[in-house]
Amino acid sequence: MHASALASARPVLSFAPVPADPVLTASATRWSSPRFALVEETFATADGPATRPVIHHPGAVAILALPDPASILLVRQFRYPVRRWTVEIPAGTRIPGEHPAATAARELQEEAGIAAARLDEVGSFYPALGVSDERMILYRASGLSQVPAHPDHGELVGPLVVALDRLPALAASGELCDAKTIIALALIGIPVSQVLPR
Repeated sequence: MHASALASARPVLSFAPVPADPVLTASATRWSSPRFALVEETFATADGPATRPVIHHPGAVAILALPDPASILLVRQFRYPVRRWTVEIPAGTRIPGEHPAATAARELQEEAGIAAARLDEVGSFYPALGVSDERMILYRASGLSQVPAHPDHGELVGPLVVALDRLPALAASGELCDAKTIIALALIGIPVSQVLPR
């Protein structure tokens, strides 16, 4: 088929006109902590005033570390919001003003007792942009060595080195279930279908 005929055979998508960007008109902090703040924000929109709860967050990091080509460093951690233990890649919240690579190095040591000779930024994403401005930066750690771990008070966490071929079983058990870990695994070529809990 000729290219022009192919182009004319494709369906044409049409989109509604994009309205003007909403304008922030009011903001009230309802609760805050060193980790984040819950703020009620009102915007002027084409539909009239719209008020939304927003969690303002300093950002976070996650660390992908493979001690060897057939295994991955994970942590087993009790997650209070869901009231259960999970298996995840190491991660943590940035201290305001802290460089994200410094956060990654700190969290890797605190949670897993590991130091990295090198941390390379892989990319970033917004894990919950419907409610929060948190941006998570993913690093790949290499040149790994053991150091003393020192989790924060109440942070129930410990390291696990897991064979990559055991990951589907961890997903099937429900222990491997968080988005950042699934995204990181996809980036190293592990199909989401193998590690997405059902």
